[in-house]
Amino acid sequence: MDKRKVLLLRVYLVAIGFILFAFLIAFQLVKVSLIEGSHWRAQAERLYIKTVDTEGDRGDILSANGFPLATSLQFFDIRMDLNTQALDDRTFMSEVDSLAWYLSRYVNPSKSPMAYRNHLISNRNAGNRYLLLKRNATFDEMKRISEFPILRRGQFRGGLIVERKSRRVKPFQSLASRTIGLDRPNAPNVGLEAAFDDYLRGERGERVLQRISGANWVPVGDISASNPQRGADVITTIDTDIQDVVHNALKRGIEHHRARMGVAVVMRTETGEIVAISNLERKNGLLVESYNHAIGSLIEPGSLFKLPSIMAMLEDGLVSLDEKVDLNRGQTRICNRILRDSEPHDLELTSVRESFEMSSNVGIAKLAVERYSQTNTEEAFISRLKNFGLDKMTGIELAGEAKPYIKDAGDVSANWSCLSLPWMSFGYELSLTPLQMLTFYNAVANNGKMMRPQLVRELQRDGRSIRKFKPEVLDASIASRETIEKVKDLLVGVVENGTGRRARIDGYPIAGKTGTSQINYTDVNRERTLYQSSFAGFFPADDPEYTCIVLISEPRENGFYGGTVAGPVFREIVQRIRAIQPGDHPMELAEFASESGMASYPFWQVGKAEEFRYLFNSMGRFPAMDEGAEFVVIMPDQEVGTKLRTRRVSENTVPNVVGMGLRDALYALERAGLEVSANGYGRVIEQSVPPGSRVENKNISIRLDI
Repeated sequence: MDKRKVLLLRVYLVAIGFILFAFLIAFQLVKVSLIEGSHWRAQAERLYIKTVDTEGDRGDILSANGFPLATSLQFFDIRMDLNTQALDDRTFMSEVDSLAWYLSRYVNPSKSPMAYRNHLISNRNAGNRYLLLKRNATFDEMKRISEFPILRRGQFRGGLIVERKSRRVKPFQSLASRTIGLDRPNAPNVGLEAAFDDYLRGERGERVLQRISGANWVPVGDISASNPQRGADVITTIDTDIQDVVHNALKRGIEHHRARMGVAVVMRTETGEIVAISNLERKNGLLVESYNHAIGSLIEPGSLFKLPSIMAMLEDGLVSLDEKVDLNRGQTRICNRILRDSEPHDLELTSVRESFEMSSNVGIAKLAVERYSQTNTEEAFISRLKNFGLDKMTGIELAGEAKPYIKDAGDVSANWSCLSLPWMSFGYELSLTPLQMLTFYNAVANNGKMMRPQLVRELQRDGRSIRKFKPEVLDASIASRETIEKVKDLLVGVVENGTGRRARIDGYPIAGKTGTSQINYTDVNRERTLYQSSFAGFFPADDPEYTCIVLISEPRENGFYGGTVAGPVFREIVQRIRAIQPGDHPMELAEFASESGMASYPFWQVGKAEEFRYLFNSMGRFPAMDEGAEFVVIMPDQEVGTKLRTRRVSENTVPNVVGMGLRDALYALERAGLEVSANGYGRVIEQSVPPGSRVENKNISIRLDI
């Protein structure tokens, strides 16, 4: 009995232990699933599901005529989860051949359908859940691939994985590149990209990602489900046609004179809107836009500053344009220093007007010394310059504008000396940016009204205006109307009779001033003198529409004077703007083509004959054209200015589309039964199938550039 009792006791104890253990397990199950369920589910989601912020698409920066200067292009990496649970072996094997054929046909023709089939099967057997099918696909390519067999079933049943990426591009490449700026993920933005970043930057959304293997996370649900808000578009004042003119004219000028750097800015006189701005400098043998010198670089303006100097004396009633000044054959002594004109001459007594037209340093310096320092009114000269606004920044929208430097009279700490007044009168011992100098010249062109330089006209979101920027007046009148009229006449004289003659155009009035300054004159060990050549002016002089400044630094060949180096660039800019915007001063195409170096725009264009016929008829020109011509090429001709050559486009062979815009090229190629893929912007520069070939392969790719 004792043994039986002991045995039963042991059995009961074991049973009770099992029962208690079962109750403990049941309690833990209830605790985990009900009491702590939300906690552990969150932990699981953190391991396999996560939510990340997504940036909204960045807004575009657009030109005044509607072209994108900076835009965000969408690209897609397309992958495949070959082991998604909903894709069974039967479905996969029944459609893998079709999928392989489509991938070979539309994604990578160099890879055969059989090679694709083996590739897909081997990766499925290896358990690959993140197979790359296409990198950097366009939106159209992404939509096409998502309709391929198997993939058309979607993410869970077909394994389709689409990852969206965005890349900021500038369709016009280097045109106004530094002013437009850069949007950089790991560095500060610059230019308009920085100034209007708060508007351009889209509002954030959220995206749910699921871990499929290792460090691979894929989007869950529709790619558009996160709903980030797109940023606003910035509408600039830049005119792409004029920008192209200015950029290329400046580039040619720099290359012709083998200069180090150049700046050119064109401003709409009445409003202060900047329609073109170009900054080019040599970097590793190439001309690039690496810094906005027009806004951020202070320069000694040289003879450009003779305009505010003579205006100061006119405003103070200290000089008459017809009175005589002794140029002393181009040299004089001031404070025991010999001052010379830039070029030797035999002139002695001449009028102030003639002295200004020939840009005499001696003339302007003697007048400044005689009329100001001898009457102890040097402060009046400096005060007048400040009244002109020359000591103030323009306040343009971009960051980085340098503050102008004009020393106070008698300021010993600024090294004021008896040489300061005369040297300042012709543009030394003071400094301004090219844009600040242009703003002053624009005020003269605008009858004394100084406008703030403006780069942005409007902000839009989804086509609706959210903010408009009106022209802003900095000073309603920097000088009397009488003084303004006198100096306008002086500037016309500079171009007609003086140092600016190389900017002159017959029958078209231009007003302007040349400037030449030495850069390294303080360096006693210099091997050679470095110069800065400039020209500032406005056109047409009788009713100014545009004001322009051209500055070319350190020319090494073919001259160094402002009239020789910068003047011709200014003239080319004027001529080209007249050619594309004839207005009240139409320019004959023959005259335009016959000018040296002028035969590159708008020649060598290819397009539909009917459109060019309309263009030339509206300009009053009627070049010969075959009646049955469908496409024509515009070509320069020294005698008649331009001629049109018919380009035959056959429907039975591959047409020649080089030189055409995208619209015309697509029309010609698709009419021939070809499927076209295009890359780039501008006009066609290359086609993959030679023109005249038989239409055998239905695919053709074209490359465009501006």
